[in-house]
Amino acid sequence: MAQFASLNEDMKDLLSEIHDMSTTKNKDYQMTADVQLERLLSKKYYNPYDVLLLKSEAADEEIKKAYRNFSVLIHPDKCKDPRAPDAFHVLEQAYKTLLDSEKRKIYQRVMREARERVEFDRNKENKRRKKAGLPELPEDTFDSEVKETCDRLFMEIEERKEHHSKLEESQKQRKREELEERKAKEQIKAMTDEEWEKTRDDRVQSWRNFSSKKSMIGTKNHYTLKAPQVRLEDRPASAPKMQEQNKPLGINEDYKKNWK
Repeated sequence: MAQFASLNEDMKDLLSEIHDMSTTKNKDYQMTADVQLERLLSKKYYNPYDVLLLKSEAADEEIKKAYRNFSVLIHPDKCKDPRAPDAFHVLEQAYKTLLDSEKRKIYQRVMREARERVEFDRNKENKRRKKAGLPELPEDTFDSEVKETCDRLFMEIEERKEHHSKLEESQKQRKREELEERKAKEQIKAMTDEEWEKTRDDRVQSWRNFSSKKSMIGTKNHYTLKAPQVRLEDRPASAPKMQEQNKPLGINEDYKKNWK
């Protein structure tokens, strides 16, 4: 009976919260399945607090309660909308992230930095406005500015993470390619060595044949090319003989007859 009483109390609290949220001006807080399905699937969430519509100072009990409230609406076992599984996955991932105290501290630190940045910028702008005789920035825009700054910071963090992941993947890919190239070279070398060993006997036999032929050169049984024998030129009968002239052929000394 105590369990049923506790469930009834939880349902009363849930109905009360649904009524309060549904009457607010912000449509995101309207606790209906259609509104929450549309909200969770309409964009990519970088901050799990935005998924559960919580502030950074929310305690564990508030986080669990918010998760339970949204689960009643969009859990696939309770909601037959085909979008329910995807929306519930977004909700569940945000809930698991906030249950991790270390991850929660990281998100809280970023949200705190966003608030401090907005406060610094607004104070600087209000001082400028005061000197110019202009009214200060409206207070009702403070929360929206904090949220915009927070979203920008989380987006920058996500982009850096994606860039880092791409660099790591690129390095891994390069290492895989280098490993494959090294393996290919080793395989080619192994194949070359194997082919060299296979042809070893043929190469040895070829060298032996060449050496045996080389040793036969100059032996009487080895037939080699010989230079032709020199034959003296046949001279005509009218040609003077070397013994008679006693001078080289082809020299005419008739010009000496004209000497005085």
